[in-house]
Amino acid sequence: MIDLTVPASVAAPFVVATAHALDDPAAVARGRVRLPLAAELLGSPLLRLRGRPAAESGYADLIGSAAWARPDEAHLLDKARHHIVITGQAPPVSQPEHAQAAREIARVVAEACDGVVYDAWSHQVLPHAFRFGPEHPEFCLADDWLATFVTGGEGGELHLVTCGLHRFGFPELEAVAVPGGNLFAAVTLLRSLAVGLLDEHWAWLTCNPGARLRRVPAERTVSGTDVWRYWAAAPTGAASAPVSVRLSPAPPEGADALPYLVAGPPADFDAPAALWWNDVVDLAMPYVPEAPRRTAA
Repeated sequence: MIDLTVPASVAAPFVVATAHALDDPAAVARGRVRLPLAAELLGSPLLRLRGRPAAESGYADLIGSAAWARPDEAHLLDKARHHIVITGQAPPVSQPEHAQAAREIARVVAEACDGVVYDAWSHQVLPHAFRFGPEHPEFCLADDWLATFVTGGEGGELHLVTCGLHRFGFPELEAVAVPGGNLFAAVTLLRSLAVGLLDEHWAWLTCNPGARLRRVPAERTVSGTDVWRYWAAAPTGAASAPVSVRLSPAPPEGADALPYLVAGPPADFDAPAALWWNDVVDLAMPYVPEAPRRTAA
């Protein structure tokens, strides 16, 4: 079993980078939001909006190093001299609804000032057109809530890490020593794991409000159909065999380091990990040639 510390509260920051400052972003958002919870958060202690010059917001370097969902839009930062920071603060049991409400506020603020939205937890700048879209009433992890970053390459082993789960009070997921040819299968496995683990986490939080310690099994089974749940799409093709996965806590990098869980072969897999990625995971994870993302609400 793995012991997880459940934080009492998690901040969810979004930053709108814009060339046009708003005198009262909260008032602008109040007249545009659609989700009832978003309207309730405005003016409450659970959400804070502040406008700052970009150089003083504390996010300039992070945005400068962020991944872009649309790399061809990076030029939009050239004239973005202002940052409007929208920070939601809530216990994990209030998720994902609280994060959705905070992100809707970021959307409408960006729409009002023609800005771009930076998601600090997933460390990515969302597409410019994102500001025109509504938050879907049903949560879907593929709706730009989770990013996967890859290091290594050029024929060597890869290291994958997710970004976005910490906002929900759950550890990020890692995959280490992944053969380069199994990159797609490794990304698919982490997405499938994330969907199942988050669903279980929220169900547990609902039954254990206020609890600060949770024990989760180290061994679990992942089905290829879980990736379709990640996309909120109907499965296509034949079902694949389930994969047994062992989770282990990553060594902390400091006293205040956030938790990570490493996904690897089960304890009874008596062969090098590279063979597990190639002969088990790669064969079980379905190939999704195009994102089957659902349409917006």
